[in-house]
Amino acid sequence: MVNLTLPTGADTAPTGLDGQPVDPGFSNVGQVAGSSSTGSGVYLGDGWVLTANHVNAGAFTVGGSTYSYNGVDSYQIGGTDLRLFKLATLPLLPSLSIVDATPALNSDVTMISGGRSPEASATTWYVETGATWTWSESFFAGAEGTLDGYKTTSTRTVRWGTNEISSFGSYAGADTLVTNFSSSGTTYEAQAVRNDSGGGFFVEEGGEWKLAGSIAAVGTYNNQPNNTDSAIIGQITIAIDLSEYKSEIEAYMVPEPASFALALGLLVFFRAFIHRHRV
Repeated sequence: MVNLTLPTGADTAPTGLDGQPVDPGFSNVGQVAGSSSTGSGVYLGDGWVLTANHVNAGAFTVGGSTYSYNGVDSYQIGGTDLRLFKLATLPLLPSLSIVDATPALNSDVTMISGGRSPEASATTWYVETGATWTWSESFFAGAEGTLDGYKTTSTRTVRWGTNEISSFGSYAGADTLVTNFSSSGTTYEAQAVRNDSGGGFFVEEGGEWKLAGSIAAVGTYNNQPNNTDSAIIGQITIAIDLSEYKSEIEAYMVPEPASFALALGLLVFFRAFIHRHRV
């Protein structure tokens, strides 16, 4: 995640001060070492993590601790680039809610993910937009203009940033929320980069911050330097609209009837035990 205002910061929860958003769920976002790739994930509650399908289930690191995938419960959602899986042990984290409806155009978004970290200083590229596009950090004959942005390092850190929904689209069979990385955008304007897949778009709905999107892809320029390892002004971040999959996700998260019956039986047993030993 690249945050234009705090390129090497934004690695702790936003404070709600100095134009920062209030914290919508920073502690619930971590990194997934999936069986297909490495990416980000959002802890929804009751042991369940939402990530990108192309990342797949795996160990989830959040808040400095790593939790193993239980090896059983892993589901692709709606045939899209969404994957829900369950951990073997439960982190001590709050549950998150998913939005009920697609956010409106121009809605403010807080983006949180655990991808590559930006370099401390911005880079300016000279660009010639011919058939293949030519990029250079030095002026060259034929250069038509410049584009600014950030390269990233191999270090990965959970970071936040802000943007707004600039358009809607589709990706891998799913409707999407799209943000545009602009130098004149929000106060803490942000863009996703490599390993941010599975991170979250958070929006305010009914006075509560909820999870609205799961980062799935970015749009890059022709022949962009370092491809998705860089974040350049004008790029887009693409997140799957979770309102369309809320019911399916929550259906997987409901405990099995047998497990619920066992839990209820234990509750009755312990109540009886407590009753017999009351003083």
